[in-house]
Formats: sequence, structure tokens, C-alpha cells
Amino acid sequence: MSLLARISAGLLLWAFGFSLLYAMQGTGCAYGWADVALFGTTLLRGILVATWLVLVAACLALLRLVRSASSDFENRVTLATTLAGAGAMLVTGSPVALTSACA
Repeated sequence: MSLLARISAGLLLWAFGFSLLYAMQGTGCAYGWADVALFGTTLLRGILVATWLVLVAACLALLRLVRSASSDFENRVTLATTLAGAGAMLVTGSPVALTSACA
């Protein structure tokens, strides 16, 4: 993997995940998924939380891959940006589990 791809991978994953969650929320609200009961919650919340957890797992897997960087500087920069992406995924994705999806 090239240096630029390694450095930006965590933030790109976060941007993709944020966009995906936002699109799924809009789609779910438009099609009434918030009104469908599913295992004590709603279909929309279940889909959003499951997607968020998969994205967080992908961030964690990416953190494991980052350790294979070739130089010390490259390793530190890549680790820092991947941690930033993982932290952003946790913070910006948490409202799908904590708040109402459709107003």
C-alpha cells in the first residue's frame, strides 16, 4: 500500500462510514423503517447500530494493519491518522444508538 493511501485510510473509512450512516438514516426515515418493531427496538435503529458496529470493527482491523509500516515516522503518522478516524467513527456514529433517528 502506498504511503498516501496508508496515511489517509482511517480518515477515508470514517468519511465513508459517516456518509453511509447518514444515507441509511434518510432512507430509513423516508420508508418508515422507524415504525417497524424488531427485537425490542426498531428496524431502522437495528440496521444503523449494526452498520456502525461493523464500521468500528473495520477501524479496529485497520489499526492492526497499520503496524506494518516500514519507517518509524511513517508508522507514527499512519497510526495517528488511523486513531483519529477510529475516534471520529466512535463519536460521530454513537448517536445512532443513543438518540431518536427520525424527528
